[in-house]
Amino acid sequence: MRRIDPSAPVTEPASPPADRLTAGQPIGTARTDYESPDGRFSAGVWTCTPGRWRIAYDENEYCRILSGKGAVIDADGSVQAIGPGDEFVIPAGFKGEWLVEETMTKTWVIALP
Repeated sequence: MRRIDPSAPVTEPASPPADRLTAGQPIGTARTDYESPDGRFSAGVWTCTPGRWRIAYDENEYCRILSGKGAVIDADGSVQAIGPGDEFVIPAGFKGEWLVEETMTKTWVIALP
């Protein structure tokens, strides 16, 4: 077992790539709390300021929104609003956009297929 210290700083740079931005200049930071020796499984915390960007997932990601407001937008245009307490999975192969309307913090777990 490995305990996670929720008071540890969230300071690793984790901004969306500039070539994927569709609105704003979001600034993201993260803290990786665990990464498996083979790098195929990891978990941590991410915080990001408002913005919008294209996403294309190679990994499966579980998210739990701790604070903030936004949406995940599927490539077909369907919008799923997200906010504090929401939990969801973005499966490998998903394409669309991530929208942060109010600075957002989430916990995440990533598993590569």
